[in-house]
Amino acid sequence: MAGKLGVGIIGCGGISASHVEALGGLADDCAVVAVSDPVESAARRRMAQAGVSTWYPDYADLLADEHVDVVTIGVPHYLHAGIAVAAARAGKHVFVEKPMALTAGEVHEMLVAARAAGVKMTVSSELANPIHRFVKERVLPALGSIRFSYLVDFYLRTTAYYRTGPWRGTWAFEGGGVFANQAIYTWHQYTWLLGEVDLAYGYWANILHPSIEVEDLGYGLVKFRDGSCGKLFCTTCCDAPTGTRRLEIVGAEGEISSDVPWLRTLDFHLKSERLDAALHRDLGAHLRVLDEPPYAPWSPDDQKCRIRAQLADLFRAIRDDREPGVSAASGGEAIKILNGLHWHGWRHSARLRDWIYGRYDLPPATHPEGRPTVEDAVAADWRGGQLIPDVLAIVRSPTRSLDAPFL
Repeated sequence: MAGKLGVGIIGCGGISASHVEALGGLADDCAVVAVSDPVESAARRRMAQAGVSTWYPDYADLLADEHVDVVTIGVPHYLHAGIAVAAARAGKHVFVEKPMALTAGEVHEMLVAARAAGVKMTVSSELANPIHRFVKERVLPALGSIRFSYLVDFYLRTTAYYRTGPWRGTWAFEGGGVFANQAIYTWHQYTWLLGEVDLAYGYWANILHPSIEVEDLGYGLVKFRDGSCGKLFCTTCCDAPTGTRRLEIVGAEGEISSDVPWLRTLDFHLKSERLDAALHRDLGAHLRVLDEPPYAPWSPDDQKCRIRAQLADLFRAIRDDREPGVSAASGGEAIKILNGLHWHGWRHSARLRDWIYGRYDLPPATHPEGRPTVEDAVAADWRGGQLIPDVLAIVRSPTRSLDAPFL
C-alpha cells in the first residue's frame, strides 16, 4: 500500500489521547483523518489534539469513509468485538484496546472476520517491547521442559476510579473487574510466553468494593496445551506487600522472572553460567533497537511509547502483508482464562467472600452497612494482612491442582 495510511479513531475517551500522541510520532507513515464518538465534547477534544475536522457520531459512518484504512478502537469493553468485526468487514485494519473481547466466542468472530476480509488485527499489549520476543525466542527454549509457573499482580483501584464511567464495574459492560480490566494485560504476556490455553478455572470475590458488581480479588489455575500448569492471583483491594508481585516460569534448566508492574521488563537465570552470560550479552545488543525509531524515545513506563511501536509494526504488517508482531489470536488466549475463572468461580463467590470475612482481619469499616471498603484499606495502609500470604501459598505451590480451603 503506497502513501500514508489514513487512521480513524473510534472512541475518544482517555486512552485515545495516547493513541493520537503515538500516531503523531509516526507522521511519515500515517495521518489521523477522522474521529468517532457519540459524545461531541470528547470528540472535539480529540479532533483538536489530532488536528482533524471530521467527526462521526456513529462509528459506522467512519467505517464507510474511504479515506480510513486503519482504525484504533478505544471504547467500553462490551463494544470491542462488535466494532472490530464491523471494521474488518468494512476492509479496515484494526488496533483494538484490551481486553480484545469479553468471551472466547467473540474472539473467534473477530479472527474469522479479519481473515475473511484479509485485514490485519492486533490487540494493545506490552508485547510490543522487544524484550518479550527475545525472551520467548532465545531464553524460553533454553529453559527445557516447563515445570511450573505463577503470576501475582496487584492493581489498587479506589471507588473514584469506577466512577469515571457508568460502564465500569459492571458485568454487562465492563465484563468483570480486576480480571477483565487489569490482569488481562499481563495474562496476555504470560500466555504468549507459555502457549495456548487448554483450560482455566479459579475463584473470585468482591470484598472491598461494595459499589461495583464485579470481582476485586481472585486466583486460578491454567493448564497449557504443552501440559504445563501455572497459577494466578490478582487484586484491586490493596497495594502489593513488599516482594509479592512476581512472575516465575520455572524450567528444568532455569527460570524467567519479573517483579515489575505490567511485566514491562523480564529477567532470566539459567543453570548454565556460560549460556546465561551469553544470552544476557545478546539481550543487551538486542535492546539497542530501543534507541532507534519507532521505539525512540523509549520509556518502558510510558504507554505511548509502546503504542507507537505497536502501531508502527501494524503499519509494516499491512505494507508487507504479514501477521502483526502481536497477533489478535494471541490476545484471545487471555480471554480463555477470563472466561474460565469467571465461570468456574461464579457459584463459589459468596462462599469465598464469607470465608475471608470470617477468617481474616480486614481494614476497619466506615461503610454504613459495616462492610470494609478499599478506602478503608488505603486509610489503614492495609496490604492484605494474613490473607495475601495464605492465598499466595496456594498460588506458588507447584501442584497440578488448585486448593480451595473455603469449600
